[in-house]
Amino acid sequence: MPVDENGNGKKRCRRLSVSLFLLLLLALQSALATPLAAMDLMEAYIRARQHDPLFGSYVHEHEASRTLPAQGRSFLLPQIQAYGSESRYYYDNAPSYYRDFDSESLGVSLKQPIFNVSRFYEYRQHKVRKNMGDARFVSAEQDLILRLAEAYFNALAAENLLDLIDAEKRAVLEQREQAKRMFQAGVSTITDVHDADARYDSVLAKEIGARSNCEVKRLALTRIVGNDATGLNPLRDDAPLGLPDPERLETWIEAARENHPLLKSYAYRISYQEAELRKNEGQHWPSLDFVGGYNKTNTNNNLQTNRISYGSVGIQLNLPVFSGGYTVAKVKESRAILEKARMEYENALADITQKLSEAFLAVRDSVSRIDALQTARKSALTSLKSNKMSLLAGMRTTIDVLNAEQDLQDVLIRLLQARYDCLLNSVRLKAYSGTISERDVHEINGWLQTAAAQ
Repeated sequence: MPVDENGNGKKRCRRLSVSLFLLLLLALQSALATPLAAMDLMEAYIRARQHDPLFGSYVHEHEASRTLPAQGRSFLLPQIQAYGSESRYYYDNAPSYYRDFDSESLGVSLKQPIFNVSRFYEYRQHKVRKNMGDARFVSAEQDLILRLAEAYFNALAAENLLDLIDAEKRAVLEQREQAKRMFQAGVSTITDVHDADARYDSVLAKEIGARSNCEVKRLALTRIVGNDATGLNPLRDDAPLGLPDPERLETWIEAARENHPLLKSYAYRISYQEAELRKNEGQHWPSLDFVGGYNKTNTNNNLQTNRISYGSVGIQLNLPVFSGGYTVAKVKESRAILEKARMEYENALADITQKLSEAFLAVRDSVSRIDALQTARKSALTSLKSNKMSLLAGMRTTIDVLNAEQDLQDVLIRLLQARYDCLLNSVRLKAYSGTISERDVHEINGWLQTAAAQ
């Protein structure tokens, strides 16, 4: 009886061990499957905001810039200082009525600017710097969307290209096997076999380059999102890739003038330099401060006295007379730097206008190419089908079929590139106009296939 109990106990232990092993295996499979889960554009954007180091640096810069108004406002508020001292006086050589004593002094002083042109414009400068920080942060957000879109769709295009090359490789391999069978049957020449072999080797070489390019593009995306960039959601065939809306370039340029954060940043630089000029000119003006204080001490000119305390209030006037020519030179410098800031704004506007024009024209060109290449794809498919039928009928050779396969492949690659060019240039168009936002990420994300559709 005990033997049976021990045997049953061993069986139960084995069953429990097997169950635990299966549970562990399922958990391991789930863990391994997680990195391979599809990552759409919205998820990539969320990850990029958390992991991209360049954007992270702007986040901290923005936090720092938000403290600037308080710093500038402090120049216009009361300045209060408290002080105190305690000393011991020893007399080595002095009249008899001098005695060693302990000195104590406590006090507080207050200074409130009433009229100070330089301090007022310095306060204005700190507010402008805060606005510049806000504009730079918005620019960083838009730049993140643009960089992410380029990295995501470049990686996706590289994957799609690799898929096309893989399909071409299978098609060429099929033709090579067919050429061998036809040669063995005596209905084709050894030249057809050699042509198929050469084409197959060429496709293999192309595949190596495409695979390497795919890895490079994935690494670029991984750098932004912070983890393995695999399992990207592909672009739907019916994605609404069309002409720019609005269709007038001047409307996009006007939108950039009003919205582009980089242009706003350059405009704030002009405001900052204008305040700098006024601040330096203000050094010619007098300043007026309210001053007050309270002091408690037992010392007067190194002599001990009874404890006394007193307060004081008054108006302090400072009138600059001559500073060695420093103020005049500083004003001239400020005027020159102000003109430089204005020229930098014009240069930034011209640069953005050029980029907008290039993106606008590129979108229109891509749409036209997509329409033409879709027609060319139909023609290439028809040509390939006809060449395959003619090969079986003995009217075409294997090289004719391979050429038709190559023509179709070229059309498909150019169509693929045109679609992604249209998409990315549409993103660039919105980015260069300063109107791109997270809402556009949501919209473009809707153009991707879901995991269920795949």
